[in-house]
Amino acid sequence: MHVVLRFRATALVAAAALLLAGCATGPGLAKTHSARRTVAAGSEATSTDPTVGSTAQPNKPADPAFAAERLRLVDPCAVISKDVLETVGTPSRYTSSSYTRCSNYMKDKAGKTLNVTLDLGYSLLSTEVRKATKQIAGLKSVEQKLNSSACFVSVVTQEDPPQAVRVQIGTGTDGAEPCDPGRKIAEGVVRKLKGNPQRYNPPKGSPVEVDPCAVVEKADLVNPLGTTPRAQSFGLHACSWSGQSAQLQLDFKTMRIPNDLRFNDKQTELDLGGVKGYAVFKDGPFPTCDLVVVRTRDSSGSGEVAQFSAAGSKEKEFDRCQVAAGLAKAVLPKLPKA
Repeated sequence: MHVVLRFRATALVAAAALLLAGCATGPGLAKTHSARRTVAAGSEATSTDPTVGSTAQPNKPADPAFAAERLRLVDPCAVISKDVLETVGTPSRYTSSSYTRCSNYMKDKAGKTLNVTLDLGYSLLSTEVRKATKQIAGLKSVEQKLNSSACFVSVVTQEDPPQAVRVQIGTGTDGAEPCDPGRKIAEGVVRKLKGNPQRYNPPKGSPVEVDPCAVVEKADLVNPLGTTPRAQSFGLHACSWSGQSAQLQLDFKTMRIPNDLRFNDKQTELDLGGVKGYAVFKDGPFPTCDLVVVRTRDSSGSGEVAQFSAAGSKEKEFDRCQVAAGLAKAVLPKLPKA
């Protein structure tokens, strides 16, 4: 049985409903134009989408400006800067819900609703790349108009694995045509990315620059995936490995860190070799254990975590939290030290 990846399913849900919700801006990450640390991508960080038929060179961006190791540090809110948004209306407050996502709930030039969300390094389906017959700023682009008030404009920045700069536009019930402002913003975003975009200044211990596919070795994945697990990158900060009826996943992300480190009422604290992790088992048709390890936290309670997940179909018998903990123990020593 081929297991449908949970993270991919999340991406598809996002494409079906215009996700413009935001929270705290850039948790724990200051901005800078300083030099970057990089973690080189490994050969395993490639797409395993069975529909991929591209002859493009793996991990080869359309322009060096869109290389994953560069984009991981780019502040998306700075890329949809005031001058970019003013081409289509009046900007408002910026909100960011992840390393690579920023939103602005603004007004168009007629004073009507114009909600904008930018995603950098967005994982496309290969079918979307094949439909990218338009062009924006010299790059292939594809549009998906869900209804009269919602449009996704994706500028293809890499074909294998497929990635894009994606602009989501929501105009509400009283708004104008949504794809036109999406194209204008996307063109401005590409221009900014090819220049000198503002970057994060990560605190010590931050995993923001780490390639999650490259930091995991094959030896860490044998059980319960078998000897030939398939790697799939999602965006710039998540990677999943799938085998027969099972899946492992590593996700670096920003979130609020509770003072008492109580992320879930049902969590179990695990010792990962001098580092504490907080595991939650979720039952269901695809039982999963999510193990959260805090990497950074600032004085306001915003921070960054590494989340290790182990999942498998109901009939697949293995200790999911034990497997997630094993993956964490293998990976944590390779991450930046606090």
